[in-house]
Amino acid sequence: MITPEVAQFQDERTQLSSDITIDELLEKLVAANIPVEDYGMGAAKTVAHLLFEIRDGESIVSVDAKGNLLRELSVVCVDVVHKNAEGDVFVLKEDKQVFRNGSERRRNIDTSLGEKMKPGEDPLTAVPRAIKEELGINEGVEAVYFLGFEENTHIPDVFPGLESSYALHKYAVIISEDSFKPEGYVEHQADKTNFFTWRRIYPTPYEESL
Repeated sequence: MITPEVAQFQDERTQLSSDITIDELLEKLVAANIPVEDYGMGAAKTVAHLLFEIRDGESIVSVDAKGNLLRELSVVCVDVVHKNAEGDVFVLKEDKQVFRNGSERRRNIDTSLGEKMKPGEDPLTAVPRAIKEELGINEGVEAVYFLGFEENTHIPDVFPGLESSYALHKYAVIISEDSFKPEGYVEHQADKTNFFTWRRIYPTPYEESL
């Protein structure tokens, strides 16, 4: 029989240090039965990517008394919206990712883009940063609307086998005509290229705001 004291001990988690080495991280992953052999394959990121997240403070990885790992992070989810002079409303969607090895992954996510928040960062600071970093839009945001907050836990494709808990801050931004590129946007990263395209939406949940 598990006593309340033992149950509480099992629920306690120890955060991995930001100074952890890649060998130490690999040891933790293997001990938790994480399929590290799948990391860096296809759409999955490498163990070095995970190490960077931990060291940069983008995510917190902790281990419980049984050796189970949990990755926790806060994310801003942003719908990028534009209304033209004719009254047509468009929302930006991430169409696909093309990786350096030539593999391609089609995207079907609920929001235009998502960005991991930095330690202590306010969501309203993270929103313009995300738009600038992913779309190259420095100015031209006409309005920002808060859509809600939710939490969910699942195992992401990018880190196979690693349970991850997400705190999602949801926003919509309206961009000006000057920032609107009808052909969409391209974001170049070290390991992949992301392609964003516009989709006309009607009826629109943003109609009252627009």
